[in-house]
Amino acid sequence: MKKSFVLCLFILACSAWDDLAAKIILVPADSSTIQAGIDGAVDGDTVLVAQGHYRERINFLGKGIMVASNFVFDGDTNTVDSTIIDADVSFAGSSDSGSVVFFVSGEDSSSCITGFTIQNGRGLKLGELSYGGGIICFNSGPQIRANRIVDNYAEFGGGICCIAGSFAPLVESNRLIGNRSEVGGAILIERSLPLITENLIVDNYALRKGGGIFFKLCTLTVAGNRVEGNITDGFGGGVCGHSGSLTLQGNEIVGNSCITKGGGLYCASLVPATISYNLFEGNIAEDGGGIYTANCSSLIASNTVVGNSARGEGGGVLIGGLGHDPVVVNNIISKSSSGEGLWCGLDRTPLVSFNDVWGNADGDFYGCPPGVGDMTWGTNVNGEACDSFFNTSCPPLFCYPDTGHYYLAENSCCVGAGEAGVDMGAFGIGCSAYLLGDVNRDGLIDIVDLVDLIAYLYRAAPAPNALPAGDTNYDGEVNLADIVCLLNYVLRGASLPC
Repeated sequence: MKKSFVLCLFILACSAWDDLAAKIILVPADSSTIQAGIDGAVDGDTVLVAQGHYRERINFLGKGIMVASNFVFDGDTNTVDSTIIDADVSFAGSSDSGSVVFFVSGEDSSSCITGFTIQNGRGLKLGELSYGGGIICFNSGPQIRANRIVDNYAEFGGGICCIAGSFAPLVESNRLIGNRSEVGGAILIERSLPLITENLIVDNYALRKGGGIFFKLCTLTVAGNRVEGNITDGFGGGVCGHSGSLTLQGNEIVGNSCITKGGGLYCASLVPATISYNLFEGNIAEDGGGIYTANCSSLIASNTVVGNSARGEGGGVLIGGLGHDPVVVNNIISKSSSGEGLWCGLDRTPLVSFNDVWGNADGDFYGCPPGVGDMTWGTNVNGEACDSFFNTSCPPLFCYPDTGHYYLAENSCCVGAGEAGVDMGAFGIGCSAYLLGDVNRDGLIDIVDLVDLIAYLYRAAPAPNALPAGDTNYDGEVNLADIVCLLNYVLRGASLPC
């Protein structure tokens, strides 16, 4: 949000310098409604809206203007929450069921909306179908920054729908929450060159495809977003798309679910798809709990894929389809609670190398090329057993998995074990070395560690020096099950992790 605030101030300043006649229209001081302020504005103007509840819908009318709340000055998300554009049809002045914000007249990046709650839209009707419950972009490429887009509905794109031709809309630093659709619960993008970055995309729903984001026939970049808790009854709980190209980088795709394929990500017929430095955690699907790719020329590199599940095949990553051979390199794929870690299907012969695939409920590798997963071949640079492609299977030693922080301990088997000596996974080193079970970090795993762990969990004692080492069954949490596991190790000679 801070980045958006600074950028919007920069845009305001630039507008003023570019056109000394540019003015600021205050709502409601100068115009009683936001739309009246837009009607009276010309290119380079700013429509500045005071906090309040505005029961209207607005249309930018092709103007290169900024429509903003006082968030551009105070950077306070409370200002966003209390400056509301509401298209609720039950109130006077909202007599039809259109989108809340319209960009339908060729607007480009000189048009910007920032700092509003945008709610209760029902989409632009085109024939029997509706598009863009909160915001509709048609053959336009505006900037949509730092808004809270909630409780909107349309059949295509519950929160935002951009069908933008050769335009490049920017969707940045927004919160998209609780929107609903048939396709694209939060965002639908088609035939455009968009950048979707640093948004919070949470608890949206799509009946058919893309609980969070759906895209088609695009050159799409999705970077630095948190995509969490989105649901679809069809394909792609978090992100879903086909027919185009995708760069998916640096996102946290967590706790999404779908009935069919691709709990975190579903992508098909993409040339190319680059999926890198993302966290896929706790996603659920029938097939491909974390990632499902089919018919894609995809590079799946340096992701952390942990704790996902599939009722059918591929709890972590599923690669299938025809015509392309993906590259899977430098990933950590671990602890799928159901389904295999990496499932390679149909006629695919992917290049699978330098991955750590470990602890997955139904096996680590399935259907992959000959030699992949054969840990009797030799050892890697860290002395871990590996196959001839330098894939290994060892506990990654994450620092604080119970808080969602999947950095590596210094002594993790994934440190330096990737291609060209890089660390596997998305995050690199985040804590000093520890031994699993050695919670007091004295170099021994003994009864003292057991006592310290019990004291922390049940007697309100301070956290041990190396609390992550207390996750002795390596399920991402420190709890009673870890005490039992450590007890069996210390007193009965069992192995760690359990």
